[in-house]
Amino acid sequence: MDSHATITSVPVSGADRAVLIEAANTVFEKIIDRIEPENEDLTRSLWDAGHYIDNHLFQEGMLPMTPDYAVYLIDAFLVHHVIDLATEADELVANPPASA
Repeated sequence: MDSHATITSVPVSGADRAVLIEAANTVFEKIIDRIEPENEDLTRSLWDAGHYIDNHLFQEGMLPMTPDYAVYLIDAFLVHHVIDLATEADELVANPPASA
């Protein structure tokens, strides 16, 4: 990554967004392997790296930051989001939505 590049606004776009999505997907896989969710397929179906980058990773007050630091944040904090997804998957299995 270009060490002089900075992310100055959200949503992140272009090459920076592609790098962050790739990093989020890589970290997601590591976390899934580590936590071994009971409903892994459903947890995977709830995962959306772009949504995580756009809606969970950044807040305006955090910027500017380098893409390298953003990748570090993904590595440090994504575990909580994945655990939330696994919990949501467990709840969906336990309490399936009523059919229309």
